Amino acid sequence: MEQVLYPLPNGWQWYKLKNLTTKIGSGATPKGGEKSYKPSGISLIRSLNVHDCFFKEENLAFIDDKQANSLKNVVVESGDVLLNITGASIARCCIVPDEFLPARVNQHVTIIRPTENVDSKFLNYLLVDPKFKAQLLWQGAGGATRQALTKKMVEELDIPLPNLPEQKRIAGKLDALLTRIATAIEHLQESVTLNDSLLQSALDGHFAAISERMKIESLAEVKGGKRLPKGEKLSDEVTDHPYIRVADFTEKGTIDLSGIKYISKEIHSQIKRYVISKHDLYISIAGTIGKTGFVPSELDGANLTENAAKLVIKDKQRLDLSYLYLFTLTSDFSAQAGLATKTVAQPKLALTRLGKIEIPMCSLKEQKSLVTTIETLKNKIHDAEEALLGKIEDLKSLNASILDSAFKGEL
Repeated sequence: MEQVLYPLPNGWQWYKLKNLTTKIGSGATPKGGEKSYKPSGISLIRSLNVHDCFFKEENLAFIDDKQANSLKNVVVESGDVLLNITGASIARCCIVPDEFLPARVNQHVTIIRPTENVDSKFLNYLLVDPKFKAQLLWQGAGGATRQALTKKMVEELDIPLPNLPEQKRIAGKLDALLTRIATAIEHLQESVTLNDSLLQSALDGHFAAISERMKIESLAEVKGGKRLPKGEKLSDEVTDHPYIRVADFTEKGTIDLSGIKYISKEIHSQIKRYVISKHDLYISIAGTIGKTGFVPSELDGANLTENAAKLVIKDKQRLDLSYLYLFTLTSDFSAQAGLATKTVAQPKLALTRLGKIEIPMCSLKEQKSLVTTIETLKNKIHDAEEALLGKIEDLKSLNASILDSAFKGEL
């Protein structure tokens, strides 16, 4: 889209970013990639360290003097503004705290070094303003979001600039206002996390109180999915035979219908034994292991990927489908499936192991009562979380509004 330059207050002017900087440039990854990184030394800043107005120390890489010397043209100096120029984190921007210097950047991060007439904080805040992000990502992009920013694109960004004292005043005011908003958002997000923890605690507690246990295989059949025949591919063309992948499973116990792929009648005839019905539970056993949920009625009879299994209840007078689903969400289930052991490689959850997992058992009436109790609690927590998330979105909108006002000279 064409950037429309709005009128500025007296004393402000529009500049191209290249005219306000002494350096704009990205770095490189030392030969050998991640294997060549050192346990300590000179910081190598990557895109995962650069967040909007926030430097994330976690997973910070280090290189030695020799490696750093090969990147001597991308030395990070105090007050430099760093901008991510590729990937999912494109256009994230921050200033690196001096405690992480000396430092270099890799090829996914560019250094923007302002002149003495430009305040670094002012420039950083401006670059995280959604409006200026949009200018970077969309201008001349032909209607598609960019996946990479070139040096020229960054240089040509239009910057509204007052005098230096005014920049510092605005940056100081933004510090105060946006810090308060960030703190409020953090507290709200903590409340969301607490609600999730309370639900998990209640879920675990109800199942832990049941003493009798039975193996899943004695109550339900555990059946795996099927991979496509060699050489066959999935299609976007709608047929009578959807093919459900682990990528379609969501964290909320549903299947995302928006990306469903299909197979032909001929392929279906070869793997038609491996289908799921609305009376089954599915569970991912490879990739993102442990995602479990109900089969929606729209996908009754859909073919199931080899990376997933289905649980088919043998006797509906002994085991309730929703009760079984809730158990798969417990810490007990995760522990028995080996999903709670983060340090152990778990490329796949074996069907035999899944069948041997023990589920706490009570009468069908008690199962249904437990399901009602948990679902009631889930609904209450969901409503509370929706309200909290709404407040978070309101604060994010306020954040954007404040930034927009600041760079129109209205703050």
